[in-house]
Amino acid sequence: MAIAGGMIKRLATSTILGCGVFLMAGHFSLNYAYAQGAASEQPEQQEPAILFSADEVDYNRELQTVTARGNVEISRDGRILLADTVNYDRSQDVLTASGNVSITEPTGEVTFASYVELSGDFKNGIVKDIYVLLDENTRIAGTGARRSAGNYTEIAKAVYSPCKVCQEDDGRAGTPLWRIRAARVLHDAENKTVEYKDARLEVAGVPIMYTPYFEHPDPTVKRQSGLLAPSFGSTSYVGSYFSQPYYWAIDKSKDMTLTPTYTADEGPLLATEYRQRFDSGELEAFGSVTQDSNDDWQGHIDAEGRFDIDPTWRWGFDAEQVSEKTYLSRYGFESPSVLTSNLFTEGFRGASYTRIDSYYFQGLKSSDDRDTTPVVLPHMQFHGQTQPAKYGSFTTLDLDGLSLTRKEGTNSHRASAKVGWELPHVGSMGDVTKLSLSVRGDSYMVSDVERNGQDNYSGYTGRVLPLAALDWQMPFVNDQGLYHQVITPIAMVAWSPNGGNPGEIPNEDSQSFEFDDINLFSHDRFGGIDRAEDGLRASYGVEWGVYGPNGGYTSAMFGQSYRANKNDTFAKGSGLDEHLSDYVGRVTVAPSNYLDLTYRYRLDNENLSSRRNQVTATAGSLDTLRINATYIHFSDDAGSEEFNEREELYFRADRQFSDYWSGMAYSRYDIDQSDPLEYGIGFVYEDECFIFDGRIRRTFYQDQDLGESDEFLFRLVFKTLGEVASAAGL
Repeated sequence: MAIAGGMIKRLATSTILGCGVFLMAGHFSLNYAYAQGAASEQPEQQEPAILFSADEVDYNRELQTVTARGNVEISRDGRILLADTVNYDRSQDVLTASGNVSITEPTGEVTFASYVELSGDFKNGIVKDIYVLLDENTRIAGTGARRSAGNYTEIAKAVYSPCKVCQEDDGRAGTPLWRIRAARVLHDAENKTVEYKDARLEVAGVPIMYTPYFEHPDPTVKRQSGLLAPSFGSTSYVGSYFSQPYYWAIDKSKDMTLTPTYTADEGPLLATEYRQRFDSGELEAFGSVTQDSNDDWQGHIDAEGRFDIDPTWRWGFDAEQVSEKTYLSRYGFESPSVLTSNLFTEGFRGASYTRIDSYYFQGLKSSDDRDTTPVVLPHMQFHGQTQPAKYGSFTTLDLDGLSLTRKEGTNSHRASAKVGWELPHVGSMGDVTKLSLSVRGDSYMVSDVERNGQDNYSGYTGRVLPLAALDWQMPFVNDQGLYHQVITPIAMVAWSPNGGNPGEIPNEDSQSFEFDDINLFSHDRFGGIDRAEDGLRASYGVEWGVYGPNGGYTSAMFGQSYRANKNDTFAKGSGLDEHLSDYVGRVTVAPSNYLDLTYRYRLDNENLSSRRNQVTATAGSLDTLRINATYIHFSDDAGSEEFNEREELYFRADRQFSDYWSGMAYSRYDIDQSDPLEYGIGFVYEDECFIFDGRIRRTFYQDQDLGESDEFLFRLVFKTLGEVASAAGL
């Protein structure tokens, strides 16, 4: 159990010391007002501006007292003191304020009291019936507070809560949803600690947790070593578990969190997170280690560093490795399909960019083999572009060098250079044309390259690839009342020599390809260098859009590509393996913030049968009901290297039932196999001081040695105090 640090800081310093500073300000103000009377001269040395007003001010020379009564208001340095009466006794050096005392801090916190008394040196004082309103309407109250020896502040019978207090039917104040009661709270300003005696957490007035004593650093200490909130739960993979994090503030620039976890079925696990900031960059590293039920040591690391060398250059790294493929999923860590370790340096200067990389990959799929996984050392890239010359033309230079090796399989060492020239032009009719010319040379030293119907190839190979391309589009604009309509015909023609992809060149960086509306007008639709689009090709299509006055719009695009040569540059079923490609396009309907529908498609060029469909729809409002749905369909001849026949539907609905209650439900369904993949429901209660979040989830995935799972999750949050979370498998 812990109380928000900000409360203690404001209570111990802003409340008591703030009162003292304010009342001394009042002392200065009263004396200054009395001594100066109606004089208009200003003191030679200005004190901070003090504003003072009261219905009545009395000065008793005999008793040496100054008393202000009725609507007393004193303002200094952004603090405002209000009271019915303020009195300063010079003979006793005692300052008092009474009757509806309130002090407003510059940051917005307000302290209320019935009576305040302080010594002139502010080292000793008392506050009766204290009530403090902190940020986000958080409150703390006590029967009184005492300051002693100029260092200790003690609050008696303190109550802390961020919850609103509603009135009962009889007019009395009700009980907050939760609060903390403590017999005594002591703040030590010198040692910067806060102590609690006999503290208990109450929910709806019922005590649920008690501790006779606990201590933590005060909020002036930005970082302090100590225990963090524990977590506990149960899963089908590791059984019951309990985690107790410990935070270690090593120094001002680095810290570490150690999280030992006990698991019933797999033994203990230790996770560590280390962070450090340098003058030139930062480092973060997260890892874990355990000895599982088979007495095998398992673990993982996920680290990242970014460091500046000078204003132009920086370097960095990413390190991701795991001892066993299902380790991350088993122990509840984020588990991507591929872990990528990378060491790089890069430089930015004007319009040029340089980068040198090395990569090591670890695949987590069951079919991934470390011996056939490539190691890239190095991969060098450079891109440069000249300033626009006459008529807006400019020249580009791209250099690329790659060395890729495997323990088993193809090795490839590549050097590539490309020089380009582009000339954009805007015609008098608003038509936009761009002429592009380039030539690229690639040289390879390879080994064990597999070729269809031939022996594996090892040796030197290369190619020269000139490219000429012309892009054109011409928008037609029509305004109809409040609506703005644009129709844009688009065309592209490009030429490269045939035979640009000899079998001796391995394909390492262009394996993933999907023909769609995004790359329809690309000069080369391959994403890498190892494969190049060759021959004469052209693309044509049209874009249409209508735009409303309030941001709503509807748009569509439809197009096709033509290739003069029919060859094996693109795989069968890719949509580009015939002279005429498949039709691709999209339709987007977004008339308002309450509806957003996007449909992307690829249709067979002969019978218009669907080869790929993707529909994404969002409807409704988060204030009431919000529905999200995604439908994806790949036919078995769609040419996708990642999926075969696939038809899947994802659905999610979010509903706000009231100001405090909301719920959600979702499902992912494999239509092709008529099997559910995942579904779940959840609900959330949230008010100004409390959150309860509950979810039920079932998954049907099979991940190697991990099977289906059922989970029940809940989260209980006491705002500004802390969090208790639990997860239980069903």
